[in-house]
Amino acid sequence: MTADQTNALYIIGGFVALAFVYRRREAFAYATQRVLIAVLCSGAAFFLLWKGGLPPLPAYIAALVIGVLIRRAEPKRSRHISARAKRQAVARFEKETGETFNRRIHELDHKLPHSRGGGNSEENIQVLTKKQNRSKGAKRAFLRW
Repeated sequence: MTADQTNALYIIGGFVALAFVYRRREAFAYATQRVLIAVLCSGAAFFLLWKGGLPPLPAYIAALVIGVLIRRAEPKRSRHISARAKRQAVARFEKETGETFNRRIHELDHKLPHSRGGGNSEENIQVLTKKQNRSKGAKRAFLRW
């Protein structure tokens, strides 16, 4: 394999990786925000411990432990949709379309998918038919179908 072919493979691999990151950007933004909070807190703890008279290595180890504890203390994101959010989404659907919500035909859906950082608030829940919801997958829904 020549150097030009190797460079072309690296470029193609880079574009594939960039496309993957772009599709998951909301989840990455959520995770980055949480990690940044832990890093800032552990950095502040290191600085305070070091200026407080602790040698750098024990201060660094204590700051790492604090950062890990902060990351562990964050609650896991739940997929549970509250009854209130369900009622409001169904009421909004019935008011906008004039149809009656039928569990056999319709499903509740996240406008911004949960896997991409979307929450379970009333604003992020919508009613779609099962066929529309399954075809949508984890894509973002800007407009109702």
